[in-house]
Amino acid sequence: MIKSPPLTLTLPMPAIDEVTLPHKGLNYLRPDLMLSFVSINPNPLLFVTPVAVLYSSLGVVGHVPLRKIPVAVSGQVTYPICTQALPEMRGKLIISTASRKLKFLENQMVKPDDFAPSTSQVIGLALEFIFQQPD
Repeated sequence: MIKSPPLTLTLPMPAIDEVTLPHKGLNYLRPDLMLSFVSINPNPLLFVTPVAVLYSSLGVVGHVPLRKIPVAVSGQVTYPICTQALPEMRGKLIISTASRKLKFLENQMVKPDDFAPSTSQVIGLALEFIFQQPD
């Protein structure tokens, strides 16, 4: 008997007071805050997809889309966040299946070939969540 793949539900990052920042139709998870998967949906989380990075440069807010590559949620995952548009930006998304939480950590942006901090600051990461639907 051939087993069919599980039904899934894809949800964007919802607006959550003091946890997300809204910008151009997306909600961005603020750096260094823990987010529980259960606050999004109680079903098992299969994948997290980084969608875009929100940043501020000299007081102007901008965003950079990311390649939408789903990250499988299994055990403890540390996924690097980087973009060609902002090569000096480095961050990581930490996903823990055991605690059912994730956290976005951004490193201070540094200009290439320079040790001085950039005028840009990462202020959020937009995500999509892919949950398993019950049979």
